[in-house]
Amino acid sequence: MNNLYAILLAGGTGSRMGSDVPKQFLKLRGESLLRHSVKRFQRFGLLKSITVVSHPDWVLETEKELEDLLEPNDCIVEGGETRHLSTLNGIQSISYDEKDIFFIHDVARPNFKQNELYQLVEQTKIFGGASLVCPVTESLVRVKLHQNYSQEPLKREEVYAVKTPQAVAGFMLKDLLVDPLPENPKHHPTDLCTWMGERRVGIVETDFHNTKVTSPGDLVLADSLYTND
Repeated sequence: MNNLYAILLAGGTGSRMGSDVPKQFLKLRGESLLRHSVKRFQRFGLLKSITVVSHPDWVLETEKELEDLLEPNDCIVEGGETRHLSTLNGIQSISYDEKDIFFIHDVARPNFKQNELYQLVEQTKIFGGASLVCPVTESLVRVKLHQNYSQEPLKREEVYAVKTPQAVAGFMLKDLLVDPLPENPKHHPTDLCTWMGERRVGIVETDFHNTKVTSPGDLVLADSLYTND
């Protein structure tokens, strides 16, 4: 491993929150979700740089929000039409080699832990890509699209909820970027696991504290679960 980089995805527009302000700017304990994520990665202390991927309409606001935090090597780049295209924009803004590792993180998740980053690095060295995951505690069934019944209960001990940060190595990116991207944006990968397809993805188990702020109630939940780890 040579360098570690963090790509922070902050391209939301606030539509699902029902807010005029994108969720990355919503306040949790006095600071925006965006600032919480940046500070957490800075406390990790091993990064070459942090790249924040912003919605094109909110770049100036993002710059203002982070003007006292970003280091000389850090930068803000514009995102794309989909989460995946935004991820690619972040990665392509950096000159990297096959031994480098990228963290990819949704800033709507303000509560990951420092030790999980170390574990992600170790798993990524082995598999080329790794993800935080959380065990599922409820019973699950499969319901096919446009079908109002289920015939297939799932074994919850074999199912995990995918979280971020995730991590990917330069040598795996070389392989992944060869795969053609679907023309229809609706079919773009939604995270690293879907991008990796049938390739093995290392897992690092996290817990319920790693919640995602998607709706107004989630912000209340995130506040109640917040830790300084």
